[in-house]
Amino acid sequence: MTAEPYGRLRLTVLGCSTAVPDPASPAAGYLLEWGRTAVLLDVGQGVVRRLENVLDPRDLAGVVVGHMHADHYLDLAGLRYVYPWGEPAMVRLPVHLPPGGRTRLDALATAISERPGFFDAAYDAVEYDPEIPLEIGPLTIRFVRGRHYVPAWGLTVEAPDGARFAYTGDTGPSDTMIDFVRDADLLLVEAALQRASDDDPERGHLTPEEAIDLAARAGARAALLVHYAPSRRAEIEAMCEAAGPWIQPAVANLVRTVSPRVGVADRIA
Repeated sequence: MTAEPYGRLRLTVLGCSTAVPDPASPAAGYLLEWGRTAVLLDVGQGVVRRLENVLDPRDLAGVVVGHMHADHYLDLAGLRYVYPWGEPAMVRLPVHLPPGGRTRLDALATAISERPGFFDAAYDAVEYDPEIPLEIGPLTIRFVRGRHYVPAWGLTVEAPDGARFAYTGDTGPSDTMIDFVRDADLLLVEAALQRASDDDPERGHLTPEEAIDLAARAGARAALLVHYAPSRRAEIEAMCEAAGPWIQPAVANLVRTVSPRVGVADRIA
């Protein structure tokens, strides 16, 4: 693991696609690093192979899952096989699950025909309380309830230098989310839908237009659209270009340094 110069927070996009498999990108997986502290946000299918190109997964300080849909947590199964199969790991990986996630993780062990306690041999898996900040090394993580079909949480990560990273997770239009991610130095905002009419009556995702609007209303200094079909990248790039250079679609393997805001009008150009 290489520390970012001057102790800056660094994002590596491991995957930013939807649940539909695509060779261009795994599903959701975002690596944040501050010095020797590395935290993986979501671990959808295909993410672990990309992670192994960046660091040894056993060097992670923790994994944080926003909600228990497959494209956000399923590669916890693949990650488990990095650890010894038949004996407890020397150091278990902290895995922070949303409320109700522990039961689903246990069910996953059964679904892949593994023994009871299979994940516990390698993971220290606990459910976080969204009302209480989570400390992982020098990083502070806070949560907000998203607008989704199942309980889902967005989050912010604050670094020691004051840099503030935000990730909506899966959400429909939400003023609560806008207030929570306001003034983020870097915001990841989902853009899964082609049209709002494709969604359920109770919204659970955003169109790219809605995602750009959310980021703009939140006053994000810089933003990346995530959770979109890679086949739509050119279309989404054009929408972002029309909005300004502060926002663009994320792509797998993109690396960004997250620096703290230094002025009121300090939007990245």
